[in-house]
Amino acid sequence: MIYLDNAATTRMYEECADTVDKYNRELYFNPSARYRLALKAEEAIKEARSAIADKLGADEGEIYFTASGSEADNIALLCSLRRKSGRVIVGAAEHSAVYQCACELERRGYEVVFAPVTRCGTVDTAALASLLTENTVLVSVMHVCNETGAVNDLKAISSLVRKKCPKALVHSDGVQAFGKLPINVRALDVDMYSISGHKIHAPKGVGALYAKKSVHLSPFVFGGGQEKGVRSATENVAGICAFARAAKLVYPRNKMREEEWEKERLAAEEYLKNNMDDIVILSERGKCLSTFLTLAVKGIRGEVMVHVLDERGIMIGTGSACSSHSSNKRIPQVLGLDKEYWDGMIRLTISDMNSSGDLLEGCKALVQAAEEERRYIKK
Repeated sequence: MIYLDNAATTRMYEECADTVDKYNRELYFNPSARYRLALKAEEAIKEARSAIADKLGADEGEIYFTASGSEADNIALLCSLRRKSGRVIVGAAEHSAVYQCACELERRGYEVVFAPVTRCGTVDTAALASLLTENTVLVSVMHVCNETGAVNDLKAISSLVRKKCPKALVHSDGVQAFGKLPINVRALDVDMYSISGHKIHAPKGVGALYAKKSVHLSPFVFGGGQEKGVRSATENVAGICAFARAAKLVYPRNKMREEEWEKERLAAEEYLKNNMDDIVILSERGKCLSTFLTLAVKGIRGEVMVHVLDERGIMIGTGSACSSHSSNKRIPQVLGLDKEYWDGMIRLTISDMNSSGDLLEGCKALVQAAEEERRYIKK
């Protein structure tokens, strides 16, 4: 089996699985209780919060644990605005969690505009600058594009916002960046930053939101007052502690593989270009993470390739174009792809748990499957 859909989710580290087991079977106590073992669970959350804050260059009091990266995005966009009107600017290629929140803000009366992106998925900073007005209340741009792995220059974007609309909040969905890029939210000058556990080999069902101390968040879930009253619910102690464990492990493990990934990514791209006609490589080298290889193939349906390769023991992902519904053609359209390529977006992503050669092997299988599919279509 070759797993090449790590941007969707990752296999849990054994160390994280052990942590989950420990806090579900041994220290399973409610951290809000006051007996001794419950206090140990409370202390474990405090240590985990400090560990996550350290990886973000933040203070532990600025970290809010959530149930996912999507929930962190929802809290950031829907619970941070003090003004009841104004302009909200969102990158055109944002993850649906941000995009749908922007649509909700529009329904609530905000003026929502979408900043154009380049072919590889980075926000066009010149276009963004032209959209910034004194009436802008929020700008949300992802750190790394979940479709292509394109890295946005968050520091430059924040600088633009501070100069033209200093009262606006800056949020970034950092779900695909955390664990892969060094992050310092102070240096990036963002007000809010969302991350997720299952993208870095922690369990599903846990994420976090960094919110600067000056940002006032309205309650998202009412109840017992956990997470400073923003997200009331008994804490997922096992998931939170495993998330912190993964955050400590993933950076050095990824660092050890960086050069290898760069070489394999280059070899895989060259193989595709030399052996497959009518393709567009969207993950541009130098602008995208080397763990991403996203392409669009003319006349081929990405979802068909997923099923064909799955039968051969290779798991890949697709872009948002895999749905037949026109409303889900947003990503290929904003990336500027010709209509013939919309259904053919394919995303191959690796992690430190992949073996050397997995990406190239997946590309070879993809070329073979595409050739067979094209012969079938011609018949």
